[in-house]
Amino acid sequence: MNIRRAEPGDLAQIVQIEGLCFPDEAAFPPRMFAYLIRYAVSIVACQPEKKVLGFVMGYASGKAGAVYTLDVHPDYRRIGLGLKLIFALETQLDLLGAETIRLEAAAENPEAIALYKKAGYQERELVRNYYGRGKHALRMYKSL
Repeated sequence: MNIRRAEPGDLAQIVQIEGLCFPDEAAFPPRMFAYLIRYAVSIVACQPEKKVLGFVMGYASGKAGAVYTLDVHPDYRRIGLGLKLIFALETQLDLLGAETIRLEAAAENPEAIALYKKAGYQERELVRNYYGRGKHALRMYKSL
């Protein structure tokens, strides 16, 4: 497995994985991913034949960093791929000057929350209706 910066040629696979991970009303549109691949820190995990297994996207602004999204194809979960991706993003954001990183995870997604806690993130606050009416998020932080 290879972890590298995302490229425009990865867009179709990224959109496909997003569709497997999120319902249509919560999924990012393809043009948003095209923008993030170009302007944000976007990292993919792929097999040698360039099959994308997962991705993470985020940014740094001054001393603060944020995770936009982390998706792992359902067939490749629970093998440590999510942790590898989040750590790769943290490394890049650290190089850009970030000292803390923020993310939001769906309060009803205990697997994602457990992954982020395992990576060292701590719950900070509940953000009501973050994903729509009645769909709350936990805001989590980590100091680098």
